[in-house]
Amino acid sequence: MLEFIKGKIESIESEYIVLETANIGYMIYMANRELLSLTTNSEVLIYTRLIVREDALTIFGFAQKSTRDIFDLLTTVTGIGPKLAMGILNDTDISYILSAIVNEDVKSLTEIPGIGKKTAQRLILELKDKVEKLHFDFEPMEEILSSISPNKTSALEALISLGYNEYEAKNALENVDDKLEISQMIREALKLMS
Repeated sequence: MLEFIKGKIESIESEYIVLETANIGYMIYMANRELLSLTTNSEVLIYTRLIVREDALTIFGFAQKSTRDIFDLLTTVTGIGPKLAMGILNDTDISYILSAIVNEDVKSLTEIPGIGKKTAQRLILELKDKVEKLHFDFEPMEEILSSISPNKTSALEALISLGYNEYEAKNALENVDDKLEISQMIREALKLMS
């Protein structure tokens, strides 16, 4: 089993990176959000999960160990394979997923691409106890929104809908002037996060 791979990013494609280490290039599939945070020729450590199938060996990669832990949890659910689990992590922040599971929020889970009502119910049934026992550090969306000024709430929601992490977006917005228009707040926050 591969715990992690450390090396230089040779290329970044739409769904994966090619990571060179010891003169070997590994194709590592990653969530879009994490791909956007990487740069070519940079040295990185990527936590990995090797999935073995009859017709393929696929490496899924994660910038943070906690993201890989969530991937592992998702793939324990009946009907959720590695590709669907990665698809869920592609478009949704981890805290949103965990909060919805703990709060048994089927509606929020069905808003995640690839998850219907039955899958959402299975996620809650099979993962609620595990998530509560693991004590993942997450902040429910309501708390995130209530902790910033009302003028910045719309800007935060827009940044999250663009796929940015709630915490990064919130931190960036804390350094942006409240008196700016929403579109200007978003632009300033994007500059700070790039």
